[in-house]
Amino acid sequence: MRRNRSRPATAFLAGLACVVLATTSVAAPSRTVNEAGPLKVGKPCPSFGGYGLNNDMLSLAKLLNPPKGSPASAVVISFFATWCKNCKEQLPVIERVVASLAGKGVRGVLVDYGEDPELAASFAATQKLRLPIIPDRFTKIAVRLGVDQTLPRTFVVSHDGMVRTIFDHEGDDFEKALRTAVESATH
Repeated sequence: MRRNRSRPATAFLAGLACVVLATTSVAAPSRTVNEAGPLKVGKPCPSFGGYGLNNDMLSLAKLLNPPKGSPASAVVISFFATWCKNCKEQLPVIERVVASLAGKGVRGVLVDYGEDPELAASFAATQKLRLPIIPDRFTKIAVRLGVDQTLPRTFVVSHDGMVRTIFDHEGDDFEKALRTAVESATH
């Protein structure tokens, strides 16, 4: 009786073909910024997190849920880049507003858009930034929140995780507008 040796070989070749097809098939298109966002006022802010420049883990959940006994009211999230002239003007304003309202539970986090962490650290030192900074080197947080290279982009999120205000471009009255938006989000 003659054995059919082609059956194992056929199975092997079929399996190999599946592996080759799976690895060489057309991949699904990568996710774009517009597919992930943009954020909308009155909608929940997607969770995000990352290691800050000081290697501390930062996340929206952590910012919205401070240690026991500390008030939680609002979070200001601002995306910036070292090459962005308007960002350089806006960041000190954000820091002033957050610092002045910290007693009411306002917190802030800066997200460096698409740059090397060392560059972000050098920029932070030069600009004397005090708010925590998450370097978003590969723009994963930006994509998650629907942020593109139109910078600066600043969000105010209330204690319940809802987006209350979005600033795409800041004008001359940015400090007043940001303070008003943050104070409104704390109620």
